[in-house]
Amino acid sequence: MIASADIGQDSPWSYVVRRPPAAAIVGYLLAQWQAYEAQYSGIGEPFATRSEPQLTEGLGAFLAACYDAKTQPFAGEFYAELNRVDLAPDGTRKYIGRTDIEWRLFGAPNFIVEFKVIGGGRPAKFYVSDGMSRFVDGRYGHRSTEGAMWAFFRPGSTEQVPQVEALIDAHLVPLRCQAEGGAHRITPSIIAPGAAHFDSLHARDPALPPIRLAHLFVTIAPHPIPAAA
Repeated sequence: MIASADIGQDSPWSYVVRRPPAAAIVGYLLAQWQAYEAQYSGIGEPFATRSEPQLTEGLGAFLAACYDAKTQPFAGEFYAELNRVDLAPDGTRKYIGRTDIEWRLFGAPNFIVEFKVIGGGRPAKFYVSDGMSRFVDGRYGHRSTEGAMWAFFRPGSTEQVPQVEALIDAHLVPLRCQAEGGAHRITPSIIAPGAAHFDSLHARDPALPPIRLAHLFVTIAPHPIPAAA
């Protein structure tokens, strides 16, 4: 029996007891994106032309407001646009990337979502080269076994889900994709069934755990969103 006094913020038991399922994190994030878009699309610059940092920083601020209002249904907090740094051989700080949205419990990076805007001059290839690859090489989620990729399709984008799938299929080796049930794009999603289109599973360096990524595809609504009847 473990006494409650032994379960502190840094105890692994806090992670086990209080960490919600990844499906709850992803489902909540998707619902809050829809609420954020419905509330603010039509005000100021159209969402369809906003940059990726503008979208993720805005969503991050919306998530923070929900947390402060105590409407978030689980523990932990979401953070937007966090710099990832490492220690260089000479003892200086080395910048290695910036995560778009992180959900953290007691300061540990537990679930990272990487966003990529596609369309309007932003090609789908960056979804693989500047997104998925950062999980595979350990820049993102180096202690995690789960994460997510999220594509924002701008209205009228000529590249859609099939083109992203084809890019993943063309880069199975560099992405170190592992098949499950004979497929590299694994359906239904285990991480976020009903929200994600599929999962992918990736081997990494021996010092890092393999990581499973959920893939979400969201089309940005035209500006403005029609009012509900």
